[in-house]
Amino acid sequence: MNRFKSLFLPIIRYGLCPLLTVLWLCFIFGNSLQSGTESSEQSGKVHTIVNEVAQSVGIEKPISEKTVRNSAHFIEFAALSLLICADLLCFGILTRNGRKRSLLLALLSIPICTLLAMIDETIQRFSAGRSCQWSDVLLDTAGAALAVLCFLGVYLAVCKLRKCLSAKKAIPSK
Repeated sequence: MNRFKSLFLPIIRYGLCPLLTVLWLCFIFGNSLQSGTESSEQSGKVHTIVNEVAQSVGIEKPISEKTVRNSAHFIEFAALSLLICADLLCFGILTRNGRKRSLLLALLSIPICTLLAMIDETIQRFSAGRSCQWSDVLLDTAGAALAVLCFLGVYLAVCKLRKCLSAKKAIPSK
């Protein structure tokens, strides 16, 4: 087991986390490279599936395609920001010891995602039948910000739990 840890954990830590982030970014940019027709077809399929699922759980009012598209923007960049936070953890930039520094570094993923959202919208500007919507950049940033806040909440809760558990171990039982 020790050999496995020494051989494969660094590969997972320094290779898998950034690879997942790059693949997700390629997925986002790949969607932006689609023409307007391709994008509408894809959104239409997802829209149909979302409405079928909504009806199966008892939601009768149809969900608009615009809501589905906006939700996709929000979710794509929420996931991207979580992947960036995971990268920061994997590379040891976020640490338990320097909690304040870790919080600030995790918050850096928001402007990084905003910059990537601006690049994403710029790519769409040059795709046939697509346009650059700066409101989508705001939506993408909101998704990233909410995900980072959730990440920080979980991160702080885990740190507090670890501290409590280590304090209980330090107290000798009578």
